[in-house]
Amino acid sequence: MKKIVALASIALFAWGSAAHAHGGTRQKVVESIEINAAPDAVWNLIKDFGDAKWIPAVASSISSNGSEKGAVRTLNLKKGGVLKEELKELDAATKTIKYRIHEEPDCAVFPTNNYSATITVTPAGAGSKVEWLSAAYRCFTPNNPPPGQDEKAAIEAMTTTSKDGLANLKALAEKK
Repeated sequence: MKKIVALASIALFAWGSAAHAHGGTRQKVVESIEINAAPDAVWNLIKDFGDAKWIPAVASSISSNGSEKGAVRTLNLKKGGVLKEELKELDAATKTIKYRIHEEPDCAVFPTNNYSATITVTPAGAGSKVEWLSAAYRCFTPNNPPPGQDEKAAIEAMTTTSKDGLANLKALAEKK
């Protein structure tokens, strides 16, 4: 009986230590916008995975394999730096794109770790609604992250990217 109690105590201690040693939690950001344009018109602006220039932070982009699942796009950012993202799913029927960071970026470029996103276009009244869901861990995964590599920085980066991208998408779609 003493051995069982001792083993249980060790197991509980190890589990408690492992849980405490974990860094930050996965942060989620959901942004959406209504656009006075048909869903097909909005979808046509974003469906080419390799062409991400509708996102204001992107100076240029190119895809290794167009918009095929597994394609990797390289985003050259206006502020400097590069992001590489992998297409996980592109579904024209549901007007949904799912992608993730392919290679973790420099924290100064995009302060996230294990970033993924889903962008969906749906009908809304006479126009469209576009929702951008993004999720990531902070850039610095151990405990006690330095400023700029914490949850606040990750949330700010995801929020700014999606809000700016959606606002620009609205302007482009409504201009046509």
